[in-house]
Amino acid sequence: MDLQKLKTETAADHRSVEGAVPLMHEGLDRAQYVQCLQQMYGVVAAWEERAAAIAPEWLQPSLAARQRKPLLASDLAWFGVTGNDDRRPTLPEMNNLPSLFGSMYVMEGSTLGGQYIARHVEAALLLREGQGYSYFRGHGSQTGRMWKEFCEMLELRVPDEDTDVVVGSAKAMFCTFGTWMQGKVAIDGK
Repeated sequence: MDLQKLKTETAADHRSVEGAVPLMHEGLDRAQYVQCLQQMYGVVAAWEERAAAIAPEWLQPSLAARQRKPLLASDLAWFGVTGNDDRRPTLPEMNNLPSLFGSMYVMEGSTLGGQYIARHVEAALLLREGQGYSYFRGHGSQTGRMWKEFCEMLELRVPDEDTDVVVGSAKAMFCTFGTWMQGKVAIDGK
């Protein structure tokens, strides 16, 4: 698996998603923030549910350890939002390990960016001790280690000839994430 090719070929998609999410904007207020959390809940829940349903048995413990939907639910509850929205985006095809890993690249990569967002949100909204922003703190001090483990899985489990499948899947997941955050994507089952 050519990780550099994956990073290079999805860089513009990554930037596009960052532009669709106003979390790093100056003047971020609580209402905007909570709206972002609610939108993120839909895409994170959809991906985690789908990934758990299709992943091979050997990958299940890793997926379980990386779940962040409960963190989003906790953050929303801290802001007084109970009963999460059941809407989910229609996800890109994930019908084999390379396509699952391509979408996982996006979801796992968001834990790295979440570290920067956590610091910004903490300061902008005067939050403390992870309350209301635990999703962005993700795996805390373990985030870097878990990212490296994921990259090692990619390198070991995906043959070079499937690199383009991983890239295509990652690009599709970036697109789904970005358009969902802008309210422009199809809702699953509707």
